[in-house]
Amino acid sequence: MAGSLTDITERKTAEEAGRDVSRRLILAQEEERARLARELHDDVTQRLARLAIDAARAEQGRPDAPPGETMRQVREGLVHLSEDVHALSYRLHPSILEDLGLAEALRVECDRFHGVASIPARLELREVPEKVPPGVAICLYRVAQEALRNVNRHARARSVEVSLRGLDGGLQLAVRDDGAGFDPSADREKRSLGHASMRERIHLLQGEIDIESAPGQGTTIVAWVPLGEERA
Repeated sequence: MAGSLTDITERKTAEEAGRDVSRRLILAQEEERARLARELHDDVTQRLARLAIDAARAEQGRPDAPPGETMRQVREGLVHLSEDVHALSYRLHPSILEDLGLAEALRVECDRFHGVASIPARLELREVPEKVPPGVAICLYRVAQEALRNVNRHARARSVEVSLRGLDGGLQLAVRDDGAGFDPSADREKRSLGHASMRERIHLLQGEIDIESAPGQGTTIVAWVPLGEERA
């Protein structure tokens, strides 16, 4: 009876922990959607309205708006707006995954990370199949994105290594940095949401993930997802 009670207690504790993680993930997703909505409303729509006003002034031949200068400003504004909308769209769904595949998407993400964080990110590819199932591709891509985001925010690293290779009928992604590291038991609250998101993605595809770190020894994230019968 004592053993049964212990099992029930442990199961309830695990279920409550799972519900808490799910609740926090949903809240984080809603916060991200709200932030993107604010960007669209407060930034993109305001800039479009300004461009429309400038174009109307040029069209009407207003003396305070020389047509040549106004149209130059409109053209530059449209170029910058196009770049920002493209970046926003990419954050919502990276089309490069569908166009060029997972390997090239990771290469672009490493280059983007280097440009933003000024930290070299080396990519290694080994025995990666030419075609990767969409679910596997987006899963591993998002894990890599979250890992690099954590490096930029917390690690104070000098370099990062990202590797993707075929292994045991699946794909293994590894992200290693030489940064500050952390104590998983002491730093759980600050980092658990991002790590929980990674674990949830991997587990949904019946994969495995391991996150190892220690103060002053960097962080290593290794995730493996089976390709199964979908492999092409």
